[in-house]
Amino acid sequence: MIYILFGTQDLQIKNRIKKIIRDNFNATDNITKIDLLENNIGYLIDEYDQMSLTGDTKVIIANNAYFLEEKNPKNKFFDKKEYAELVNSIVNVANENTIIFTINAKKLDSDNEIVKFTKNSGKILEFKEITKQEWPVFVNDYFKKRNINIESEAKEELIARSKEDLNVFVNEANKLILYKGNNITLDDVFEICSAELEDDIFGILNNLIGGNKEKAIKVYRDLRLKGAEPVTLINLVSSSIISMLNVSNLIKLGKNNDEIAKITGFSSGKVFMTTKNLRKVKEERLKRNLDFLYNLDYKIKHSLVDRFYAFEIFLTKF
Repeated sequence: MIYILFGTQDLQIKNRIKKIIRDNFNATDNITKIDLLENNIGYLIDEYDQMSLTGDTKVIIANNAYFLEEKNPKNKFFDKKEYAELVNSIVNVANENTIIFTINAKKLDSDNEIVKFTKNSGKILEFKEITKQEWPVFVNDYFKKRNINIESEAKEELIARSKEDLNVFVNEANKLILYKGNNITLDDVFEICSAELEDDIFGILNNLIGGNKEKAIKVYRDLRLKGAEPVTLINLVSSSIISMLNVSNLIKLGKNNDEIAKITGFSSGKVFMTTKNLRKVKEERLKRNLDFLYNLDYKIKHSLVDRFYAFEIFLTKF
């Protein structure tokens, strides 16, 4: 049996291989992995043509099968004679062994002999990227299958932080399940999931407004260990406060959360958290701290204060 698994979602391909082996083969079957970018085709032919020492079926996972791709990129291990032998072994010789070809490619070469044979006598499975419209459904099903309750805003924020990368999503989702159990909130996503620097700043503000200055200082100190400069943090915190004030103005204009998200470019989760924070803090306090940051930026740039100490003092006095 010949399988060809192709597409841009490596994780889905790996999971399908596990399912194919689990559903169709015995635990005693001999499974061999070959990377065709590091081995010649002759090595694959030898494995495919030979029975296992125990007489059981052999399953060969042939990764990076570049010669099946539409553009057919060149590879230093490619040999026309060996390739012709492989085609003959697959197409013309009876063989009980199985090859599972994998290739990270959007299209296969429709004229390729192995592709043609597999289309008629084997299985070709495509793993496309999840579209923007499909992501909410995919995420909902992912947690539903695991009996996990997750807030709708938390799902949206998780999608935004994953940046439509399946590997990132699975890693972050599993972290949430591990640390937060069966009920996941938007706050959990902000706390647990990896973030860019702008999101860390958003987290600092959330904690300051929520009265958790110790946690805000911890986030700052973690950023300092990563090499973040106070002047950069001041600019980002100032921008975040300005964004909060803009959201406040949009609320006064009667805009709902979806409209605010569209106007600002924020995720729905970020808009939700911003509106939630605005209920906890007065505009005068935000404007006062914004002025403080402008003055602090001036003092740091003119070497009037210790930049690290001064920024931490700002956090304690917010």
